[in-house]
Amino acid sequence: MNFEGWGSQRWAIHLTQLLNAANPPDRYRFNIAAFAKEISNTLCPDDPIAEVRSVDLEDCEGALLPSDSGKRWGIYVNKKGSPRRRRFTAAHELGHYLVHRQKYPDGLRCDEAAVDGRNGIEIEREANDFASTLLMPLDDFRRRIPAKSETDFDQLSECATHYDVSLVAAILRWLRYTERRAIIVVSRDGYMNWAWSSEAALKSRRYFKTSGAPVEVPARSLVGQSIFTEEARAGVKHAEGVWFDEPTKEMTLRAEQYDLNYTLLQFADAVPVFHHDGPRDLDTYDRFMGVRE
Repeated sequence: MNFEGWGSQRWAIHLTQLLNAANPPDRYRFNIAAFAKEISNTLCPDDPIAEVRSVDLEDCEGALLPSDSGKRWGIYVNKKGSPRRRRFTAAHELGHYLVHRQKYPDGLRCDEAAVDGRNGIEIEREANDFASTLLMPLDDFRRRIPAKSETDFDQLSECATHYDVSLVAAILRWLRYTERRAIIVVSRDGYMNWAWSSEAALKSRRYFKTSGAPVEVPARSLVGQSIFTEEARAGVKHAEGVWFDEPTKEMTLRAEQYDLNYTLLQFADAVPVFHHDGPRDLDTYDRFMGVRE
């Protein structure tokens, strides 16, 4: 089979079909390291992946690096990450190997935003799409959480466990296909580290610009008051004016191991779609959506 010119989605769908046909006992929790080496040896025997290892990486979350001869490749992931985080990072680097290694013969190094596909760089979005599709196939995910359905941390955590990925990876996967207006906000010490909006939320101007000056979380929000109770995890409905100028359901939990707060915001469905006619500065969300000046 000629794989020349295959993009990230075509590769991910092809490998997903192979996994579906084989249907191993650990179908959604397969060993990504063994899988990457086996697939590369079978499909790309001239320059396969020779090793997949967890190592100390000071400047990145994952890396795809060639051997001295350039005929072998290695996938390296930051051993400081959780096992689920490392698994997704390895899948991301496998995506780079399959799609980008010929254009980047010196390899690639990816920080956290790159692995999540949040930095607006095309090849990182492609590698993230590959990893998400391979580890969390869309047809299966949509059966668990339909595109029109609300969700919560419990349901998303069940998906994360099912696919053996981090909670954040599962949330971002859901946000990329849901038809609902929703946002994840990741914060620390009262300020947003980053945020990501679903496409429906973006179209109704529900997003946060976190690429410039620091953005505070709202003082009257659950996360702004450091309320991390079971009620906060399940969700509290705020009146308009707390997060946006409309009622907002906020679900918030504390991830102590990362010193981070995760907040999921969801809104009612029926809203007008806003159109912005004048010029504007590009921000993180424009880059996420591929907008150009």
